[in-house]
Amino acid sequence: MSFVTQVAGIPCRCEVTHYSKPTPMRITGWGFGDAEPPETGEFEYQILDRRGRHAPWLEAKLVEADDDRLLEEYLALQNRAA
Repeated sequence: MSFVTQVAGIPCRCEVTHYSKPTPMRITGWGFGDAEPPETGEFEYQILDRRGRHAPWLEAKLVEADDDRLLEEYLALQNRAA
């Protein structure tokens, strides 16, 4: 899935290549160690120019806050589609 966004004020597209939801800890029994640890989610993407070509020069402009913003935009689009 890809969607329109901006990086450093430059219009572009974000193509999501992999997403998995975070999972909470799960207790599977009564004994010590009878649990599955929590797992963080995964969100992998690449930035494309407006024509749909991979844009590594634009990916270089990404900052940590962009990762969170892109994930929020992706999840909002997923919720709208559902």
